[in-house]
Amino acid sequence: MEYAYQYEQGPIRPPSEAQSLLLRVTRNCTWNRCHFCTLYKGDSFSVRSVEEIKKDIDGMKATGYYEDCRSAFLQDANSIVIQPSKMAEILRYLKERFPAIDRITTYGRADTLSRIAVEDYKMLKEAGLNRIHSGYESGSDEVLKLIQKGTTKEQEIEAGIRIREAGIQLSVYFMPGVGGKELSEENYRETADVMNRINPDYIRIRTFVPKKGSGIQQLIEEGRFTECTDLEKAIELKHFIENLHPISSRIVSDHIINLLENVKGTLPQDKEKMLEIFEELEGLAPENQRAYQIARRIGLVRGIRDMERLNKEQMQKVLELQRTGEDYGFEAFLRELLRRYI
Repeated sequence: MEYAYQYEQGPIRPPSEAQSLLLRVTRNCTWNRCHFCTLYKGDSFSVRSVEEIKKDIDGMKATGYYEDCRSAFLQDANSIVIQPSKMAEILRYLKERFPAIDRITTYGRADTLSRIAVEDYKMLKEAGLNRIHSGYESGSDEVLKLIQKGTTKEQEIEAGIRIREAGIQLSVYFMPGVGGKELSEENYRETADVMNRINPDYIRIRTFVPKKGSGIQQLIEEGRFTECTDLEKAIELKHFIENLHPISSRIVSDHIINLLENVKGTLPQDKEKMLEIFEELEGLAPENQRAYQIARRIGLVRGIRDMERLNKEQMQKVLELQRTGEDYGFEAFLRELLRRYI
């Protein structure tokens, strides 16, 4: 007999949680005012009751689909905001019902994370929380104000220190280009300073792409924000990596919006290898750079050397799109290709 209970799931999860059980603990976002995001616009935040969440866990258990899951992700945008004792109760119940799960993660905003006591983090770790994802986006107070993030550099550092002290893994996100041309250097220098002071386990790269209907898109149209080119965003990331020291974070470029998905590795041993990838990009002739950008934006390649493996038909498609892009306006054409992924 089919189990009819319909459990809830939210609209988003990190790419690294693609195989995870998704458990909705809160709905939407506590802040919901970031200028680069439109995901939760028009939706109000709410906290689900522990009883509701346990019922969802039971419903997932009854399907039999999740028995082999080794990881779980707690949705939505800032579920860590709920009372630590209630979160611990949810974590323990989830582990009880799905004993095979050995990694549980969630999103958390820096302002919320900076207010949670180390002792509470330790309690959550004991209950099963292994990793926290946090979209820092930038470490610059000037950029954070521009994008209306609602957090500060000080909060980012305090949050990171507390989470690391409690022994929970921390995965933070950096957005090259989110400060525009005007604040590009400010963006990479200040963000690198934050990373150097907290040494997160993971630094995940999410290149900035303006979304239609977003606050930043409006700033662009008003002439108050100058978007970096696709290549300039990549070079901003290069400078960011140059300024990371001496930490042991792992850099992950696990999204199609990043121009160079093969820029990944563990610091400090892989730093030079990562920087060499940017030098290879900069050394290409302009027409070859554009061909690579097109190939990347339509999902044919992950790195420059993948271009050598394209067959005749794939290369012809790249060149045709490259010509279209030149007629359309190359950066605008790339932006339209990228917007399919955000």
